[in-house]
Amino acid sequence: MKTKKLIRIISQNLRRNRKNMVFSSIGIVVGISSFVFFIALGTGIKHVVATEIFPVAANRVQVVPRTAQFGSLAAGRIIDDDTLTELGALPGVKAVYARMRLSFLATSTLDGRDISPTALSLLSKIPGITPQMVGAVKNIRMYLEIMGTGVDPRLVADDIIAGEFKDPPEGQPIPVLLSRRMIEIYNTSFAMIRSLPQINEMVLPFIPPIPLSLNKSFISRSHGRKPINTKMKIVGLSHQAIMGGITVPLETARKYNRMFVGEQAARTYSAAIVEVNSSDFLGPIQETIKKLGYDIDLSERRMAESIGLIVTLVTLGFTLISLIIVGIAAVSIAHTFFMIIYERKREIGLLRAMGATRADIRRIILGEASFVGVVGGIIGAGLGILICILVDLVVAKFLPDFPFKPETFFTYPTWLFFGAISFAVCFCVLGAFFPAHRAASLDPASTLTGR
Repeated sequence: MKTKKLIRIISQNLRRNRKNMVFSSIGIVVGISSFVFFIALGTGIKHVVATEIFPVAANRVQVVPRTAQFGSLAAGRIIDDDTLTELGALPGVKAVYARMRLSFLATSTLDGRDISPTALSLLSKIPGITPQMVGAVKNIRMYLEIMGTGVDPRLVADDIIAGEFKDPPEGQPIPVLLSRRMIEIYNTSFAMIRSLPQINEMVLPFIPPIPLSLNKSFISRSHGRKPINTKMKIVGLSHQAIMGGITVPLETARKYNRMFVGEQAARTYSAAIVEVNSSDFLGPIQETIKKLGYDIDLSERRMAESIGLIVTLVTLGFTLISLIIVGIAAVSIAHTFFMIIYERKREIGLLRAMGATRADIRRIILGEASFVGVVGGIIGAGLGILICILVDLVVAKFLPDFPFKPETFFTYPTWLFFGAISFAVCFCVLGAFFPAHRAASLDPASTLTGR
């Protein structure tokens, strides 16, 4: 049978049995829409974890000194300038960025009374800043113990938006970076409760320098040298900045470590971030690094992978439920086609008598099922995406802000839409397979004579 004639027969049969087809495809639509919803939700949550909560570059690895372990007499090698040179010479290494922990104590005192009227006036002109927020800033009184680390400016070059990130001249504020995670928690909890302005890239240029006392603590003894009172200026937010502290230029950390602690503290690094040309080099380079006597800090990567695995398992569970719904729909489609074949026995016999082969009969039945699958898959996928959009709108309107609340909870992989339609077609064809085989097996003579 020619393709054009086959399509005409399939079209006629679908129009005649449209009510049966609509009812049998409801399960397909429900199952595919839930399939799209849960896949998009799981993918979206994993995207937030990987990009906002625990962002881990695929081509970077953090090297740390090896800690003493059971059965080992030595803790391993320290990280110094020789180490950076050694790591940079490894095949496939693109760059090495050093980190240096601040080995002295530091504090900060935030007193709104010390903020100049000019700074408060500029703050009040920022969109979204209310008079209540300006009043809260004037009334703020905070006393903070400051932890800190120094980092290679090249590593955070893309995060600098409100000045320069380099060791400042004498008497100038120290440029600092704050952790994006820490700021997210501040914005969605502390700032909201205290009616304080939220911190973001737009606000940073208007934040005045903040007092910073080096080699001073409210709760511990300082090192021998006299404390230095200076100021710090927030110049950016970065995922490379430490949580619960400040991140300063590497040379600034080196300078003050040497001043307050000694030369050893100025030449020893707490970590080195190794960037490779391609993630294909990571495996061999990690093995080489371990042989050299260092450890790999995979804490954040493992945390991200653990959360991702949990999300994947939950998503898989709901996806299986969706596929079960589609499978039940396939059984309904099989039942529908068995009924249709029973009603069309004489018609099938007439087609066979006019020269239609068994394969032609199978193609007609499976063609009708495929059409139901395509239409049901398109409607189901569209309905699933619509539900995702509605959920985002409801969450944005009714749920309060919370840490790492994304603009959307859903991400749509490129394969999702066509994959959903393919699943629908496969299950419909599977449901219609046995009815099609039975229709093709009918004896034309028996069906035409009514025997």
